[in-house]
Formats: sequence, C-alpha cells, structure tokens
Amino acid sequence: MGSQRTTSTAAYLATWTLALSLAACGGGGGSAPVSNTAKGTPTASSPSNVAADGKLHAACQACSAADDSTYSGSCAGIWQAINPSASALDVPVSIKGLSGQNVTLVFTNESTSTQTMSSIALSANRSASIMRAQSQVAASPVTSESPTLAAIRDFNYQGWTSLATNQVAAIARYSTNGATTTSYRIGDTRTFNYADNSPRTTTLAQTATTSDGTVVNLWVESGELGATKISPQIVTSLITQDAQAGGIYHMLVRVGGPLYGPNSQSSLIDGTHQPIDLVVMNFDNNGQPYGLLGYFWALNDFKKGAGELAYSNESISLYLDSETLYLGGTYGMNQMLTTMVHESMHMQNFYRRSVQMGAQYAFEPWLEEMSAMMMEDWASGTIVPGYNTIRDARFVTYMTYAGHGSYNCGLTTWTPYSTDCESYAVNGSFGGYLNRRFGMSFYQPLLTNKNHTASIDILNEVIGNAQAGATAPSMLRDFAAAASGLVPLSTNVAGFSLPARSENCFTLPAIDPTSLYNGVTRDLPGAVPATLAVPGTFPVVRSRVSGTYSEAVRVPVGATLSVVVD
Repeated sequence: MGSQRTTSTAAYLATWTLALSLAACGGGGGSAPVSNTAKGTPTASSPSNVAADGKLHAACQACSAADDSTYSGSCAGIWQAINPSASALDVPVSIKGLSGQNVTLVFTNESTSTQTMSSIALSANRSASIMRAQSQVAASPVTSESPTLAAIRDFNYQGWTSLATNQVAAIARYSTNGATTTSYRIGDTRTFNYADNSPRTTTLAQTATTSDGTVVNLWVESGELGATKISPQIVTSLITQDAQAGGIYHMLVRVGGPLYGPNSQSSLIDGTHQPIDLVVMNFDNNGQPYGLLGYFWALNDFKKGAGELAYSNESISLYLDSETLYLGGTYGMNQMLTTMVHESMHMQNFYRRSVQMGAQYAFEPWLEEMSAMMMEDWASGTIVPGYNTIRDARFVTYMTYAGHGSYNCGLTTWTPYSTDCESYAVNGSFGGYLNRRFGMSFYQPLLTNKNHTASIDILNEVIGNAQAGATAPSMLRDFAAAASGLVPLSTNVAGFSLPARSENCFTLPAIDPTSLYNGVTRDLPGAVPATLAVPGTFPVVRSRVSGTYSEAVRVPVGATLSVVVD
C-alpha cells in the first residue's frame, strides 16, 4: 500500500491552484459538465443481452447497430459475439452500411485462465494510432515498482497475520486493550521509524480536530522544517485539506466508516480515541520529487514487541515524502493530496476488512488498489479543483502506456509498471468506469461486502446486485469496447461510455476516449500476444472502412469479440 508516481502529467497540473476552503458537503471543487451526467441511483437496464451462440449480434440500444449486420446513422455501433464452445471459434463478421468509419475489434477473455490468441493482421493498427502530441512533456517512465511499496502491500494484505496474537475475549471488544493514548503539543518531538527501519526525529508542526472529534497531528522530520522546505504554508495546506469539514478525513469516513477504532486484537494498539498522524519525512534524500510519494503500513498499528514489532511506531499514520512537497510545487502538493486519499483508503480497508471482519476478508492486492483509486476518483475534484485522477492520469496511461497501451493486462493479476502491463492504469480506469456506471450505491457495498473471501467473487456479486446478470468480466468487456473503440462520449451509448456523475455531494467528470488531454490519443499494440490475459482485453483496428466490412475472426475459448464502428 503506497503511492508511486512520475511527473508525466506535470505540465498541465502545474498551473492549478490549491483550494483550501471546502464546504461541509465537500464543495469547493471544479464544476463538471452539465450534459452526459448520471445522477442518483443507477438504472439496472442492460445495454446488451447478447446470446452466447458464437454469432455476432447488435449489442447496444439507441445506437447505430441497426441489426446484427447493418450500420446505420452517425452514432457508434457495437456488436458482440460470445464464444461458448471449448475450442477457438471462427466468427464471420459482416457489417454493411459503412462510409469511412473505423472498425475496432476488441477481444475480451472472460474465462478463468489465459487463452491462446490466434494470428490476426495488425497492419492498420499503427495507421489508426496518432502518437502523443509533441507538446506533451516527456518523462522517464517508471520501469518497476518500488520494492518498499511492494513489501508494505504484502504485509498489509496477509503478512501482518504472523504478528497477530490471540484475540481478546469478545466481551472486551470495545475496551482500550490496556493501552493509553499520549497527548502531544505543538513543538514536541517524537521519533518515527521510516519503512527501512531508520529512526527519524520529527517535530509536531500542527494539530487539528475533525468534526467527529478525532485529532489529526502533522509531524515533520525536524531537519525538513523551514521556509525553503516544509514551510508553514505547506503545513497548513496539508492539515487543512485533511481535517477540515468536507476534507479528506471527512470524505473517507462518510463513505466507508472509521479509519480505526475498537477491535478484538490484543496485539494492536488502543482502539479508542486514537489520533491520526500525518508524518512528513524525506524518504530517500535524493534531491528530487516524486517516486514513492506516501504509504500506509499496518505494522504501525501494532504494539511494540520483539523482532519486526520493535520498529512499530504504535501510530495510526500515513507517511508522506517531504521532497515531493517542496520541490514539486503545486503539482507535488496536488499529487500528495490525492495520495493521502489513496493511502487513507488503505488505512480504512485494513481496519474495516482485515481487523473487523477477519484476515480472510482482506481484498487481494488488485482489488485493494482498485478500491483506493476509486476513492481517489470520487474525492480528487473536491480537494484539487478541475483535476480527476482517473480521467487525467490513470486513463491516459491506460491508453498510451509504453507506446502500445496497457490492454492485455489481467485485471486480477497485480503487475504495475511491467513491460506490457501497468496495473494501476488498468484497474484504476476500470474502477472509474464502474463508478460512473453504478455510482456510490455500488462503491459503498463493495467496501463492506462480507459474503465472500475471494476478491473476484466479491466484485462479481456487487456488480450483479447493481445490474442483474452482470459480472466483472462482462463489465470489463463493455469498458474495453468503449475505451479501445474510442466510442465518443457525445453519442451517449448506454453502457459504452463514461459519463459524468453527481451524487451524495460527490462529482465525477465525464471521460471521453476521443478527447484525452492535449490531443493525446491511444497507442496501439504492434504485435499479437501469444495469450490473452485473464480477465484481459486486446484491440485491433481496421481504418476507414467503406461499404461492407467482412472478416472471419477467430475468437479464443471463453472470450468475447466486440466490434465497434464509429
């Protein structure tokens, strides 16, 4: 559980002004488009009820798929063919009525194992892909995940259980577990251990109290305090955005409940009246911003003990990189604020799912990270007006990663910054699609579902409750068709777009695959993968087709072929 980011979007974020005033409802954010907006409880209508018979069928309503073989009008048309057999299937595709439209074939593996991809011509892929605008600032891409971050994630997922002792009796569930809470005053010093176990002397720079009475302490590594480093302005910005009414803490609690509290684990620190500690440290002293921005490490929720527990800070705390804050300018501050949302969700998930429900209910890493990015999606426009982490970062990366996009990337396999797959981009973008399609009435039950322990079963159930018969793979199919097929937002094709949504004091901006930042458009793969990831997708483009498009397309076992014309 941590946040690792680069400067690839710095150019267009650097001019944004940080907003310090938020209404109790979370106001103060930028405005969202007034059209293409879903409000309140989502409808349960399905845009497609495609028969699983191996044949191509129209898959959208109120669109340009007039029937199973005819394109008519000027909207997008979507067709789908589901392979129900135990072997690869040749699907004859024949769609008439085209007059220069692009045809995008999107393969989606909906089975539970990787599937062999057959050869298919990609000659049109590059001609249909406009490379990134030259005005976009180039940045050195991250080539691997921080080992520190990966180790923290593993600990928060299941590693912590090896340090947990026998639970106290259920009757003592709401006791203080025999611990006390120490009070500090501004100017006091305290030693916090960094993730590498190095002790750092910090100074309490400021405190605040949230609307529910929780104390938030902001600690800064003592050598990092000063007008040219962590200035009083940075201190005030951080603690205000976190603790004020409508701020980060308030939004997290309103959506998902307490970040920490009473528990039956005798090895954990006091479950009552715990402050939240925001600890600003110079993570690596390399004189550069970004990289590892912040983390939540559940080790610090434990009482001190022997071995690894000797390094517990006995603190409900987030850790933030100081150099990003004072060397990254406005962009660095904005990224740190969204990082605080992300890490606070990890903090909350650990308490809600691992501690209260039980270790077996912890989200697997792919869903843990996805849930945190979905909360960033809901909150980012409030704390950084005009900015949305999914629209402006994750989705752009999904469409352009490493010059070929991050398409054939298994949703349930966590492989961030790998050669062909960037899991933050894939899972964040898909989470943004689910947020816009189903809303908060989907997201909140996802956080609290206790009917299953396997994360894919949890996600499938919550999706099925939002739309009868739908599953995570079927939603990924529709998302991939919308994104890879560049379905214009303006066409309003139900289920195949990412419209704006406004509800419960939160606003999500629309995401239009045809209108990415600064004229950027998707990059496409230059080679067919040997296998199709599970659940994963792969796009192929046929450019500017007129008359009738005809092609026999081999669809792998357990996969669906989506054909998008626009």
